[in-house]
Amino acid sequence: MMRIAALLKQTEERLVEAGRDRAAAEWWLMHVLQVDRTGLLVRLSDELSSDEAARFEAGIERLLMGEPVQHVIGHAPFYGRTFEVNRDVLIPRPETEELIDWVLGQLRHVKDDEIVDVGTGSGAIAITLSLELGVRVQTVDISREAIEVAKRNAAALGATVQFYEGDGLAPIADHSIRVLVSNPPYIEADELLDETVVGYEPHLALFGGKDGLDMYRQLIAESVRVLRADWHLIAFEIGYNQGQDVKSLLSERYPEAETGILKDINGKDRIVYAVREGIAYGNEMD
Repeated sequence: MMRIAALLKQTEERLVEAGRDRAAAEWWLMHVLQVDRTGLLVRLSDELSSDEAARFEAGIERLLMGEPVQHVIGHAPFYGRTFEVNRDVLIPRPETEELIDWVLGQLRHVKDDEIVDVGTGSGAIAITLSLELGVRVQTVDISREAIEVAKRNAAALGATVQFYEGDGLAPIADHSIRVLVSNPPYIEADELLDETVVGYEPHLALFGGKDGLDMYRQLIAESVRVLRADWHLIAFEIGYNQGQDVKSLLSERYPEAETGILKDINGKDRIVYAVREGIAYGNEMD
């Protein structure tokens, strides 16, 4: 039986030859052994048991076929928590953590049901905002299967989230909110994606029409029905080349608001926002 260090090196080479991410081998092995990276380093001179070796190889075969390591493991990290993921939801990305950071920095003393997240997927945004702010968050998704995943994540993490099934803001058309957050489908219909994405993640959550902007147009148009007169914040995650277009859509609909584009850690446009000026959110009179 091969020592773990040699097995890991050999497996990384197999993944690279197949055009896959070499880091997936280490991540999967840590999951098989139920150790963190320090624990793995301690065991590098050990050998896997026959059961561990069989399970490890079965997972590697899936990785070689292009399946994301998060699906093989069954969960993904997001904002210091673990979320169940499968083919029904997008895998949470680090860039969305930057959206969370910025939104949290804008909110003080937010109350229950004042925030809605549209396109919940795994529930990463709604659940994180609920737990970080200590409030009930509303969330909408058109996919019943995605909502079931998000419900399981909310229950496992102890978040208070109200789920609605439907398209855009229609399911909460009679509600009244102050904060709208969304990471909608924004990929252009003819854009070519890596097979590890397009082959395993839901197209409904990926593609946003011919120019990728369909869902932004819809949400901005529908938002006038649900935002209170003293609404505070709209924040969208966007594709790297959509900043000016989405900002223009927001500015046209809400000329009284301050709109802007924020870049992510890689220097790419990532967030477009609209904030009402002159509002010290959470301190104004109701």
